[in-house]
Amino acid sequence: MWRRSFTMVALCLGLIPFGQEPATPQAGLTLVKAGRVLDVKSGHYLLNQGIFIADDRIKQVGAFDAVRAAAPKNAKIIDLSNATILPGLIDCHAHLLDAWDQGSGDNVALSVMMGPSKRALLGAANAREDLEAGLTTVRNVGHSGIDGDVALRDSVENGWVTGPRILASARKLTPPGGQAISGWPPLLKPIIDAEFLPVNGPQEARRAVRENLAAGADFIKVVVDALPRVLDLDEMKGIVDEAHRSGVKVAAHATTKLGIEMAIQAGVDSIEHGDEVTDEQFQAMHDKSIFLVPTLWQSETFFDIVSKKYVASDSDKADFERWKKTNDEQSLRKVAGAKKYGVKLAAGSDMILSYPGKTRGQATLLMLDAMEHFGVPAQDVLRAATVDAAELLGWQDRVGVIEAGKFADLIAVDGDPLKSVTELHKVNFVMKAGAIVRDDSRHNPK
Repeated sequence: MWRRSFTMVALCLGLIPFGQEPATPQAGLTLVKAGRVLDVKSGHYLLNQGIFIADDRIKQVGAFDAVRAAAPKNAKIIDLSNATILPGLIDCHAHLLDAWDQGSGDNVALSVMMGPSKRALLGAANAREDLEAGLTTVRNVGHSGIDGDVALRDSVENGWVTGPRILASARKLTPPGGQAISGWPPLLKPIIDAEFLPVNGPQEARRAVRENLAAGADFIKVVVDALPRVLDLDEMKGIVDEAHRSGVKVAAHATTKLGIEMAIQAGVDSIEHGDEVTDEQFQAMHDKSIFLVPTLWQSETFFDIVSKKYVASDSDKADFERWKKTNDEQSLRKVAGAKKYGVKLAAGSDMILSYPGKTRGQATLLMLDAMEHFGVPAQDVLRAATVDAAELLGWQDRVGVIEAGKFADLIAVDGDPLKSVTELHKVNFVMKAGAIVRDDSRHNPK
């Protein structure tokens, strides 16, 4: 009976004769008239450009008149002739499923005990706000439960929620006990294990990589040092070897000299933070083509967030001044060392806090201000948030530049971001994969 029913359904649906393909709808055709396009590779502007887009990809870039002559006559024209056009921005160190509340207890406890349903909605909201700020691609590096960022990635790809394209890590691999946890008793180990994937020994390290890949991870995030616990070289080699054998990259949270050394010797793809990195380690990173994601924060930004949450005591202010001195020294040294030894930088926000008065996207863009503040020239900041970030992700063929064949991810500002990246806080047009996400530019559609 079921065979007969199935056959009848198939015949009813088979309205198209055998051997004849269904008609393909007219592709979305768009021609952007750009006043100037930033070539992020060279740091130069190309004037009076045309960007022809079919569906989600860029098909042609060049002088507007030439591109217009070659484009189909029915292409919709978006007139951004008074704007500066850049590729969509990339955050290589995002935490979309968290918005920790400074001063309200243990941060990890708050994020874990929020519950997966509410946390998923938080992730969706943060994703939308990131995209609206011009961040069209992010690499989520943990703090999302067992597979929260994997689910968010798939939801964006399925069109269920609006957000940037996401590379997901699933759980962070850590030493036993997780990371950033203050005084949690062993009784709460199941909660810790819902947020982190602890490893103890090389075989467990390999198993953890396989477990994350089975959960749908795009890359592996490992916390090398969660003091006083530090993964050893055999454990790190097990992680990196298993990940690379499976064709995925490894991002390593490493802040101490020992943690950074373990990560470098194991051959990770990026060092996240790298606070105590030495000149010798910078040289080794250069030799092994390991990126630094410095996650720079201006001290004043952190103080502004905290001061809006609660009134700081004299003791708090003294602690802040000591932290500020250390943070400024480490940030300046990281930038200078990377420049001296030719280590590539990729932009990463590490924005994990809720920032009163700012959207997640607005708060995330502060990472670019911090890079410029600590001595990275604006041109190099823009590279770190586009073409170099794309290289770190292994997505050079998809994002990071405005070229034929890449996703049509475009943002527009009125000012000159080569003079200061603070202009990116004034993004007024965002396109992801050929679809307009935000348009405050008052362009003239034709």
